[in-house]
Amino acid sequence: MSKKKETNIFIIEDNKLFTLALKADIEATFTKTPIRIHSFETGEASMDLFKEVKPEIVILDYHLNSKHPDAADGIKILDWIKNEDEETNVIMLTSDDNIDVAVKSLHHGAADYVVKSETKFKKINYSLRNLIKMREARSEAKLYKRLAIGMFLCIAVLACGIIVVQIFMPALIR
Repeated sequence: MSKKKETNIFIIEDNKLFTLALKADIEATFTKTPIRIHSFETGEASMDLFKEVKPEIVILDYHLNSKHPDAADGIKILDWIKNEDEETNVIMLTSDDNIDVAVKSLHHGAADYVVKSETKFKKINYSLRNLIKMREARSEAKLYKRLAIGMFLCIAVLACGIIVVQIFMPALIR
């Protein structure tokens, strides 16, 4: 098909070292996929650029206010993201291995929930790969839909033209 569109990914995580490691791991995993990663320590810090860039994917820490007590928590930022752009996929990231936190995150619109365990980077990359593939599939489906509508319109115009000629200039077709 055509050249793949760059995928914008926001990482909203208050642990700088974790953010750097995650960013490096994502870049190493997706070497053939055009991505751009932006990182922020708080959700509030991401808001202006979010409105401008409209990232396709956000990796969001559940406990954003652990280092910045006045910062909004992950659920508040998730609600803000979904209110701002329903199409943005959010992967909720937390150290809580708690089903209630997972259910709450998914109920608020998260696409996935990843616990910070030994396999966290592998799980995040798996989720990213699936979200990117889903986005590409939706984009191709829209393209095919437009092509089908265009072909239908061309056939309809051609059929209408034949009917008009048949009605107003019947000698032309005989």
